[in-house]
Amino acid sequence: MIAIALVFGSGWRPPGWLGPVFAFVSIAGANFGAGRPFVRSAFLLPLGFALGLSASWIELKTTDTVMLSGNATVRISGRVLLREQDDRGRYRYTIQVLATERPHLSRPPERVRVLVSSRHEALAIGARYEGLVRLQPPAGPAFPGGYDFAFMPYFDGTGAFGYSLGPPNPSVEPGTLGVFEHVAKLRLLIGDRIRAVMPDERGAVAAALINGERAGIPDDIEAALRVTGLAHVLSISGFHMALVAGMTMLAVRSSIAAFPSLALRWQARKIAAVAALGITGFYFLLAGDNAATERSFVMIAIMLGAVLVDRPALTLRNVAIAAMVVMLISPHALMTATFQMSFAATAALVGAYGAYSRWSKGVGDDLSPLRTLALVVIGVFVSSLIAGAATAPYAIYHFQRAAPFGLLANVLATPIFSFWIMPLALASVCLMPLGLESLALVPIGWGLDLVFWMAKALAAAFPDYGVGQIGSVSLICFTVCLLLLSFCQSHFRWAAVAPLVLGLLLVPAASRPEFVISEDARDIAVIGEDGRVIDLRKRPNRFVHDQWKRAYQLAPLGRSKDDRKTFECKEQICRAKTRSGLRVAWTDQLEKLGELCDTADIAVVARAPRIESCRSGAKLLTLRTLRRTGAVALERQRGGWALQPSIPQAFEEWNQHRSAPWPERMGGEKPGQKKLKGARPRPSDSGGSDRRDDPAP
Repeated sequence: MIAIALVFGSGWRPPGWLGPVFAFVSIAGANFGAGRPFVRSAFLLPLGFALGLSASWIELKTTDTVMLSGNATVRISGRVLLREQDDRGRYRYTIQVLATERPHLSRPPERVRVLVSSRHEALAIGARYEGLVRLQPPAGPAFPGGYDFAFMPYFDGTGAFGYSLGPPNPSVEPGTLGVFEHVAKLRLLIGDRIRAVMPDERGAVAAALINGERAGIPDDIEAALRVTGLAHVLSISGFHMALVAGMTMLAVRSSIAAFPSLALRWQARKIAAVAALGITGFYFLLAGDNAATERSFVMIAIMLGAVLVDRPALTLRNVAIAAMVVMLISPHALMTATFQMSFAATAALVGAYGAYSRWSKGVGDDLSPLRTLALVVIGVFVSSLIAGAATAPYAIYHFQRAAPFGLLANVLATPIFSFWIMPLALASVCLMPLGLESLALVPIGWGLDLVFWMAKALAAAFPDYGVGQIGSVSLICFTVCLLLLSFCQSHFRWAAVAPLVLGLLLVPAASRPEFVISEDARDIAVIGEDGRVIDLRKRPNRFVHDQWKRAYQLAPLGRSKDDRKTFECKEQICRAKTRSGLRVAWTDQLEKLGELCDTADIAVVARAPRIESCRSGAKLLTLRTLRRTGAVALERQRGGWALQPSIPQAFEEWNQHRSAPWPERMGGEKPGQKKLKGARPRPSDSGGSDRRDDPAP
């Protein structure tokens, strides 16, 4: 774990031979100290470090996703791998790109995701996609220290996102489909059957729970679930896998127990474990290529395997083995919020369960029904409290968001999902071959109506709020505290107090930059001492602005655009002053560049000229410079101020496309070529031009 964190978190790139050398020294030292357990254990510790180094090196060397190096309007031809439909009826296709033309891209991405708003007959899985699209690379962090949206797409193989300019050409029937394409077709079929019974938000959430389709969930439902800390139910993860495995084992064991002659001859527990492994394996395939689902299935498979070899299933050893397997398969997963939060919650819950089991030894098992019900209610409450406390530092670190009343929502909603919605979801899939799925789906809708009502009411009464940023060192301290509390069984667990206190002390004091600018130069926020913002425009990008609001604890946007304070714009130049008096000026006209440099301390030009500095000494930010730095924040430091980039200037693998040539543009067609219907010959938004001072639109 430490080696992987160093490689993916600090930018360290060790030579390929270092891991095997560490492993050789570790194994040789362990053999040398075979008769001395302490020496043997001490030499085996570096073996984990060696495995982490080797796994990280192999993944970085074998992952060669081509990321689009800028915005491009291009006609693509490819094969449809996945299809989703959102709540507005638009289709989103994941396409394996086979060819590009007009222009022909020299660095075409191998896989793209395209949103099609135009009406058209939905393309089948495996069909050929041909059409004009507008593509762009994954976005970088919205602020220094923020989440890099290029990280996961790089390892998932997706090199660009975009939207169509018109409907795709009608496609012929798909050819031969592979195994995963057949699974994708089955996923679509199940989703269609669900929406046929519930063609509203209930059907969208039910499809997310059953087959992993989340595109159709309305924004208001997703927002209410996120504010109340219930968004985790929308992603098929350990919670869903555990429920499906548990329900399958209960059903199979109960069925065998109903026939005493079979129960006496067969090992019902192991048969139930095999059945649960098969059902959860099918559930994993159905849920699609999802990192959280993959990790959850690995964990469930290890625990069910423990049952088959007569070992305890719920042990911290199994949790550790599952984490190691996932990190060996996908080392980069360690840096993701889903990995950290899922294993933090699992380790805390299993550790607490072990502590309770040791404490409850000798306590009578003969409980009345009332006391049993009370224990169940208390167990749900305590489990939600433990899981919420274990995941809170990671939620704050990754999302700068806290939902203090999420405990209440989880206590109320968890029983509904555990004993009502998920059992019926499993039953609905079993009933689909008989055409009787409505018998289970209709009651699922009732349960979801109750959850939606509860989530909206709690979100209105107890909203979440931005809490600012915590540093990586603080997060490491909290992680050490969690590991000590979960894995230690003796009084040594009191040692967890030290890293907890240290982590709290190292949380940086709240500070706000004087201004922050997005990497497309279309959004700028000048921030006051009180958190009030002067925006570049009256309608800022809400997705970007919400991230700034949480990270820097900014005042909320006004209810209407007339309530928002913006830059003063005159003669195609917009101006504002920071709280320390620095003059900030913005324009999207190249001919205004000289005037900006002469009259501002920070000049922002939403174009891509070759010039990168002002003769007046003013700091110049353009699309060309922002392409390298990503979003930039202005922070006061001793002796002056400094612009902090969000992208390390020694580009990591998932950001190396920032130094590649910009994509070819449609305006580069040779004379005499026929123009594409509906195409507009314009350069890319990130300055897709090789001419010296050609602007980007």
